[in-house]
Amino acid sequence: MSSKSIKVTAEATQPAAVSVHSVDKVFRIYGQPAERLMLPIKNRIRRFVGLEPRSPKLFHALRDVSFQIARGETVGIIGRNGSGKSTLLQIIVGTLQANRGSVQVNGRISALLELGAGFNPEFTGRENVYLAGSIIGIGSREMAELMPVIEKFADIGEFIDQPVKTYSSGMYVRLAFSTAIHVSPDILVVDEALAVGDTAFQTKCLTRIRKMQSEGVSIILVTHSTNTLLEYCDRGIYLRQGMVVLDGPCRDVVKRYADDLVDEEGGAVIYADEHRAMSDQAGAVPATRPSPATSIETTTEAGVASEILSIELQDASGRQRTTFSYGERLVIVVRIRVHRYIDSPCYGVQLKSVDDIALWSGTTQNMQLEVAPTGPGEYAFRWELVLAFTGNRYIVAVGVGDIDSGEYHRHSRVPYAGHVDVLPQPHSGHGWLAPIPLFIPLEGP
Repeated sequence: MSSKSIKVTAEATQPAAVSVHSVDKVFRIYGQPAERLMLPIKNRIRRFVGLEPRSPKLFHALRDVSFQIARGETVGIIGRNGSGKSTLLQIIVGTLQANRGSVQVNGRISALLELGAGFNPEFTGRENVYLAGSIIGIGSREMAELMPVIEKFADIGEFIDQPVKTYSSGMYVRLAFSTAIHVSPDILVVDEALAVGDTAFQTKCLTRIRKMQSEGVSIILVTHSTNTLLEYCDRGIYLRQGMVVLDGPCRDVVKRYADDLVDEEGGAVIYADEHRAMSDQAGAVPATRPSPATSIETTTEAGVASEILSIELQDASGRQRTTFSYGERLVIVVRIRVHRYIDSPCYGVQLKSVDDIALWSGTTQNMQLEVAPTGPGEYAFRWELVLAFTGNRYIVAVGVGDIDSGEYHRHSRVPYAGHVDVLPQPHSGHGWLAPIPLFIPLEGP
């Protein structure tokens, strides 16, 4: 047997970094805080007089959750608020106990959970760093050696020696994340706490996560950002009402999650024949899109206020095209059917990369564009975009909805409304953006 096959066999027999098996978690819900104390007493009295005891309401935060995370794998967990994401992480790190099932963790685990968890607000930042190290088995001498790099990464200055209760949410996250990544974890668990940090620090953290991935650290990342899931994770897990809806490729998880959001808001999801176009990036691009009747499959449900009938991608002269040069105008013509009066319609458009990362999104609401009310009937509207992009393939997505009490409610959407190829410009650099660079040489002696 070759040395290579021996290595593969050895790696295959290594235990998973995290193994979650059939985990259930149930919380008792009481109407008032005093009821938690008084209910057992009242139930004794009820039993004494021959009445049935009363039970508190039960909330099933997790139901039969099972999955494994391999060594060096990054897994993103996504779901709406209340879906059980934070509860699951707390069970994995050991701050909560499951009612049923088991969790096995192989290696040192470091966690950044929701804001407010983990640090004692009365202790200073420095004292909390030492406390966090002692909890996971790191002695004070080793923590003293790590303290300078933790302070430097957190960059909160003299506040390191002030009580944590005086910290802003951003300062708290800076210190918590810096502590979590510098204790040499085998497994890093990050909840949505990073969302409160400033943009520069978020970038700094995600860069560090990239480095930890290259070092073989297993990472569990909870996020509401589908872009983060697609860009940083090897696999996605979609939780809904405490259950695993889908565990698989990130793109499939994001698509299912987005479709469910539309469905829950009473909308309709419209699917397109996207797989052929997106999987054959190197192939020839057709001069025109197929007719809407063959490319869009509508799954409209009863009660949907408006639906998309067809979409055409045109140039400024009205010709259907999919290949453009830098600076040309893309015209997106959308035809819709409205089933009832809509006081405040809202229309959206998005450009995505071929791996489903959103590059730009806009709606008539957030761009403060006036849209007239619509009654029942068929309508058409146009988006016109100047393609100031580099040479790449761009996926177009379109959605329609309305504004109710200041919130956008989607009626239907087309996640793949077609694609356009922007031809590369000579000497313009690479990537998705197309800034106009200006280089001024240094003046020499």
